[in-house]
Amino acid sequence: MSASIIIDSDCDRIQAAMAVALLRHKNANDLTYKQIGKVIEREAQSVHQYICDTTAMPASCWIKAVAQWPELNDRLEYELDGAEKAFRARQRTFNLGSVA
Repeated sequence: MSASIIIDSDCDRIQAAMAVALLRHKNANDLTYKQIGKVIEREAQSVHQYICDTTAMPASCWIKAVAQWPELNDRLEYELDGAEKAFRARQRTFNLGSVA
């Protein structure tokens, strides 16, 4: 992860990006709040609050999540990097599937 992205972001923006990164990871891997909670040692309701409310996730929870799912750091960086998001939004999907 690029340190400058973290340094240039305020704490609220980082917390919001953590929530979105965790939500995207949850959805991409068909995880439940309970499954995430088991990894970060929190109740499902707390995980829901970290993702859906403005409840700040403790650093210890994020560290435990990243230890289990290292790709979360890439998701966090993506959420904080506006240029990367804009670049990816302009990309087109190229499907090599057969046409029926």
